[in-house]
Amino acid sequence: MREFRKKQKRLYNLMKAITIIGAAAIFVYIGAKPYVEDVSNTAAMICNYVCDALVIIIMVVLFTYFSKYGKSDSFLTSIENELSDTGYYLTSRSEKETVSYTNAMLEDFKSCGYMLNSNIEINEFEFDFKAEKKKEFFYCISLDDVDRNDVHAYLDCVIYDITVKNLKRKGNAVLCFITDKAEDDAIALSKMITPLGKKEQIKIAVAICEVSSGRVYFLGNVKTKCQQLTANFVMNCDVPIKEQYIGKERLPFQDELEEKMKSFNIKDFKAGTFNAH
Repeated sequence: MREFRKKQKRLYNLMKAITIIGAAAIFVYIGAKPYVEDVSNTAAMICNYVCDALVIIIMVVLFTYFSKYGKSDSFLTSIENELSDTGYYLTSRSEKETVSYTNAMLEDFKSCGYMLNSNIEINEFEFDFKAEKKKEFFYCISLDDVDRNDVHAYLDCVIYDITVKNLKRKGNAVLCFITDKAEDDAIALSKMITPLGKKEQIKIAVAICEVSSGRVYFLGNVKTKCQQLTANFVMNCDVPIKEQYIGKERLPFQDELEEKMKSFNIKDFKAGTFNAH
């Protein structure tokens, strides 16, 4: 991934330089065109050809950059955010049982004016509650333990509820698990952001709160509405998150992800065969 990013940066700098130089040259010629024509029609014609060539070169470089790197840029940025984030965060809540912890969160949502639905069922999966306000969605599930299959199964339910059942096309959602034990394979998905739509109009984040340890696993180093929802209601703290709530440990799954990303290549990515998680 690092080598891929280096190549991307070189082409980006080339694209930027050519665009700036070409645009500047064209604007200068537009202003000087009457004077050039007065001096020589041949010189004016040559300048016209040069400007046309500059436009073509700029378009070719732009097309090359965005066709090769445009679609992968958002994906790689999200991976880089996962790798640069701390392994976990610490909740400020004192509850040590899943039921009391979930109830405390529910009361906070009530006090903030969210529309709430408790004990709902989506595609035969049970949720403790769903909170909604405008384009914000929060789904909460309390389980004894959470593994990778749980995350994928409930995530599918959330996607169905937002896009099919409620026909939403924009918004930010958090899928939150309140649990006694978070398995390592579930924690490995905790910093994953699922974008939906061609322009990623909908983003779904995962948050896992392990009440026994007081740890909250989620992507917390990027300022987004999902980060704010998790910090405010799961951790019960404000953003930016204070140092006392930020863990200092990088977790093994981040090292594994970094190792896996060394094999990243644009061909497999475009073919849909490369899966980071």
